Amino acid sequence: NIRKRKISGSDASSSEDETRVLQKEKKSNFSNPMIQSTNKSKKKTRDIVVDDNDDEPALVAYKSDKTSARVGPSDMGATSYNQVETEKDRDAQAIFEKAQKINDELKDKADDKVYRGINNYAQYSKIKDTAQGNASSGMVRKGPIRAPDNIRSTVRWDYQPDICKDYKETGFCGFGDSCKFLHDRSDHKHGWQLELEMANNTYGAEDDTKYEISSDEDDLPFKCFICRSSFVEPVVTKCQHYFCEKCALEQYKKSSRCYVCGTQTSGFFKPAKELKAKLAAREAKDSPENSD
Repeated sequence: NIRKRKISGSDASSSEDETRVLQKEKKSNFSNPMIQSTNKSKKKTRDIVVDDNDDEPALVAYKSDKTSARVGPSDMGATSYNQVETEKDRDAQAIFEKAQKINDELKDKADDKVYRGINNYAQYSKIKDTAQGNASSGMVRKGPIRAPDNIRSTVRWDYQPDICKDYKETGFCGFGDSCKFLHDRSDHKHGWQLELEMANNTYGAEDDTKYEISSDEDDLPFKCFICRSSFVEPVVTKCQHYFCEKCALEQYKKSSRCYVCGTQTSGFFKPAKELKAKLAAREAKDSPENSD
């Protein structure tokens, strides 16, 4: 690049007839993101005349500490605590402990007329160490409790499973595919049901008679629960238990509750017409006339 030199006053007359050549420096414009290049950036060519006020380009250098230790805590964050919570030196527990310490220091001393803040008033009567009192443990005291550092959990309580009730019960939904609820007819147990099964040691147990279809004859008993004999004038309770009329009345004198399940009957017994018909049909079937 040839740059025009500054002409001094003495050479003005002699340099008027000289030819000067000026070459325009080409500037590359990379503002277009579609223009890409693999050439490395080269150091810009400096002009012949360099002013003292020109700023040098800023260079950033990173120096290694020459150690093999990993960056961060040595335990990989196993003992870290939730930094979203208030710092432990200024939370409610720290304020409470500070007030307790000041009260212990000023105990049995004269009032020095020094204001120590709204939380540090002198307590002349000490309350019992209860949940409403001066329990300094922080876990049985009213107010914000400091969160434990050894427990970190992410919990979502799903009180609303968002399952279409109409589709689950009937298999049909008026909204069709535009329904915002889940169309699922499978039967899932809740958490409390699974915990109850675990407590009763019935978790995962299959009921062999779950899908058996019983006939009407199997549902009706053939003997009285009290006298263990054939029914004589059978009656039925509200809880669908069958007894002889005489046995039911004698049992009612002792207790008004059902002899089988303990449900309150209030002395209400109905004639078991269905059982009478079944017993009559069975007797007619087993009679010697039908056998011939």
